[in-house]
Amino acid sequence: MIRRVKMRLMHIVDAATAEDGARLLSLLLDRLPFAEMEQEVLTIGQPPAALRVPAQTPLHRIGRRFGAGLVWGVDIRRVVKARQPDVLHAWSMEAAALGSMAAERGQLAASLSDPAEAQTASRWWRSSATAASGAIVCSTKLVQRKVIEAGVPADVTMVIRSGVDFAAIRAAKAKADRASLGLPPQGRVLVTPSPPSRAGGHFLAFWAMAILHQLWPDARLIIPGESREQQRLSRLLKEVYCPEVFLLVGDRFQPAELLSVADALVAPATADVPTGWLAWSMAASVLVIGAAVPAIAELIADRQNGFLYYPGDVHALAVRVRTAFDSPELMRQCAETARGQAYDVFRAQACVDQYLRLFQNLRAGRRPNDGVRDTAVDA
Repeated sequence: MIRRVKMRLMHIVDAATAEDGARLLSLLLDRLPFAEMEQEVLTIGQPPAALRVPAQTPLHRIGRRFGAGLVWGVDIRRVVKARQPDVLHAWSMEAAALGSMAAERGQLAASLSDPAEAQTASRWWRSSATAASGAIVCSTKLVQRKVIEAGVPADVTMVIRSGVDFAAIRAAKAKADRASLGLPPQGRVLVTPSPPSRAGGHFLAFWAMAILHQLWPDARLIIPGESREQQRLSRLLKEVYCPEVFLLVGDRFQPAELLSVADALVAPATADVPTGWLAWSMAASVLVIGAAVPAIAELIADRQNGFLYYPGDVHALAVRVRTAFDSPELMRQCAETARGQAYDVFRAQACVDQYLRLFQNLRAGRRPNDGVRDTAVDA
């Protein structure tokens, strides 16, 4: 009997890795079958806060030394040469560029969740000698379209929807505790996606809640995540007339924990942004109230599975939040519809199965997207 050799898969993450990507990588590290592959993680600089690496998974750290990326490339090549992975998997385009320096056989995939990286993906594709036999995984149709419009061939791109852990959501709801988050026992609770950013519109959410405080004195807005925009909001908090409305909780809680005490997710983006939090909110039956930018509108239809409003208008946001809460039955129907859609599209096992197929294709030299399907199309 011929003994089957496991695939060796190395993930590369760096400071540019989006939070959605770090959370999805944590899922793959936990759920990809050990019988099929051995996984390890290479981090360049400080690992993302959302990344959870199991104790049994080898972790290699490379510090960000002074100098250009070529300097780090030497360190990466040293690690890759010593470990000899079958497939390299980068979680940002910067990580992909560095990984290309070490990918001797071109078996490299890059996963993207941020639409803003599309142009960087195109530059990497045109300049990297190993990119032609690699693959770009997009978390949404919008990301894929932007990557293709930027010049990347369509046949090396694919959509794999981010997986959501429904069991983690159930567990968080079973032990949900407002007091542990510093919330009053009564009152509406809203949460924003993490991390705060200008494109994410968190500044608008801040002022919309200040307006709504006049109507709902006991309402609270939870703002998770660490970023420069979060620091800006923290400074603003010292000057606003109702600081008790806002809870800036940093990276202390997982999405499932915050959504378990929330009545709605407010996504006031002014541009296309990652949408991983929307998937978690839909799965948790928490209403999404979002700006009608294409990234959000791909997942949310107004008054069908959430509420949309015109982007960039703080008063329109405040009115839409009030309208939603004035229609509790419609809120419930939208949340239940969204949960059913999330179960069809974002189940963790479906995501893991699609990634497993991708890695098998790369190792075998097949077309990267062979047999990889967008679960939203199947649904």
